[in-house]
Amino acid sequence: MGYIETFSDSTGRSKQLEFRFHREARLRYRVNSLAELEANDYSLLRDYLSHHESTQRPRIQELYDYAEGNNHEISKVGRRREKDMADVRAVHNFGKAISSFKQGYLVGNPIRVDYEEDTATDDALKELARLNDFHQLNRDLVLDLSKVGRAYDLIYRAKDDTTRAVKLDPLGTFVIFDMTLENHSVAGVRYYRKSQFDETIKIVELYTNSRIVTFEYDGKLIEVASTPHAFGLVPITEYLNTGNGMGDYETELSLIDLYDSAQSDTANYMQDLSDAILAIFGRVSFPDYVDTVEKQIEYLSKMRQARFMNIEPPVDADGKEGNVDARYLYKQYDVNGTEAYKKRVVNDIHKFTNTPDMTDEHFSGVQSGEAMKWKVFGLDQERVDMQALFERSLKRRYRLIAAVSTLLKEIKDFDVAKLKVTFTPNLPKSLQEKIEAFQALGGELSKETAMQITDIVEDPKAELDKLSKEDEEFSLLAQKIAKNQRLADKDLDDEQ
Repeated sequence: MGYIETFSDSTGRSKQLEFRFHREARLRYRVNSLAELEANDYSLLRDYLSHHESTQRPRIQELYDYAEGNNHEISKVGRRREKDMADVRAVHNFGKAISSFKQGYLVGNPIRVDYEEDTATDDALKELARLNDFHQLNRDLVLDLSKVGRAYDLIYRAKDDTTRAVKLDPLGTFVIFDMTLENHSVAGVRYYRKSQFDETIKIVELYTNSRIVTFEYDGKLIEVASTPHAFGLVPITEYLNTGNGMGDYETELSLIDLYDSAQSDTANYMQDLSDAILAIFGRVSFPDYVDTVEKQIEYLSKMRQARFMNIEPPVDADGKEGNVDARYLYKQYDVNGTEAYKKRVVNDIHKFTNTPDMTDEHFSGVQSGEAMKWKVFGLDQERVDMQALFERSLKRRYRLIAAVSTLLKEIKDFDVAKLKVTFTPNLPKSLQEKIEAFQALGGELSKETAMQITDIVEDPKAELDKLSKEDEEFSLLAQKIAKNQRLADKDLDDEQ
C-alpha cells in the first residue's frame, strides 16, 4: 500500500488519495543556522535522520530497484491468486535502459572545464581532474541523477596530501540548507552501518563549513570524534536532476508495472494452455478391474500418454445413443488486441521519459544528423535544465578544491567566474553532411584539422611528422636521381 492522505479541494470537499511515494520523499531539509541544528544534543539532526530513513530512503531504494531489474509490482508475493496456475514474473529493466541512454547522451563525451586567462591554474585544475578521473565521477553522478534525481560528491584531503573527490551514496546522504533564497549549505550528513551486517548501530558524519563531527547512532547521537578541515564550505555538494530532484523514470513506474504485468500474463497464458482442461462428452470405456476413482484417473493418464481414447456414446432413457467428443478447454487469446496494448504502453514509456525507442523501425536505419536531432528534441530540452543545475554544483566542487589549494599555495587568486564549463552531447553525427556543407561554402581545412574531425588518425601531429619525414626522404631521393642523370659515365666511375 502506498501513502494515503486526505485532500481537500477548493470547494471544501475531501477525498482520499493514494500515492506511490510520500509527499515529503523529496523534501529538502532546512534550518536557520548551525546552532539550531546542534541545539538540545542535536535533536533536530536526529529528527532529520529518522525522517530520511523512514520517508526518503524507501523512495530512493525503490528507484534503484527499478534500475536493477527488481521491479516491485511484478515481484509481489501472491500476485497470481490461482495456486495451480502458472505464475511467470517477466521483469523489464526500463529503468536501466533510460538511465544508461541519458548518461551516454549527456556525458558520453567528457565535460570540458577551462580556466581562462591563467594557464598555470588551468593546468593545475586539469591535473586534479586527471588524478581524480573526473570524467568517470561525472558519469557516475549523472547516472544517480537519472535514477533517483539527486547525487552527492565529497571533497576531502587524502593521506598522501592530495585533494580527492568521491561520489557518495544517496541512500545515506543528504544536505541541510539554510532558509535563504540562495540555498546555502549549512551541513552535509552521511550515515552508514557501523558493521556491514548489523543495523542497530550506525555511524553518522556531520560535515560543517569548518569541522567533521562523527557520531555513533542508535536512536541517540554519541559524539566520538571531531576534526577540522580547511575547505571553508560544507565539503559535500548536492546535484539535482530537476528543480525538485525527480528521477527520469520516477513518474512512469506505473507504466513499467503495466508492461511487466502484460508480458507476464501473456507468458502465463501460454503455459496454462499446455495444461488445458480435457473435456470428455460421453462415457469412457473402463475395463472391469478399474473400479475406483483413483484407478480411473490413472487409466485416463495412460490413455493420454498412448494418444488413444476409447469413448462410448451416452444412452438416454429411451435407449438412444448420443454424440461423443473430447477437446481441450482454454481461455481464448486476442493476439492483435494484446500486442497493440503492449506496444501502446511501451510507446508511452518512451514518450513521457523523452527517450527514443532504438528498436523502432522508423528510428533506426540511415538518417541524417539533423533528423536524429529531432528524435531527441524532447530530451534536449531536459538536457538544458539539467546542465544548468549540474554546472552550478560542478563550479561549487571547483570552489572547494581551489579553497584548500589556495591555502596550500597550489593555486593562486582563483575566480570561479573565469571557469568555463562546456557540455558536448554524445549524438551520432553525419560527417558527410557537414563536409558537403563546408565545401559548398568554399571552406578549406588544414591536414591536421581534417585528421581530427574524421577520427581515423589517433595522433594527427605525429602523423603529420611522419608525412613530413617521408616527403623529405622522397625529396632527397629525387635530387640524387636528378643529379645522377646529369653526370657523365666518367663522373659516375670517379664517384664510385
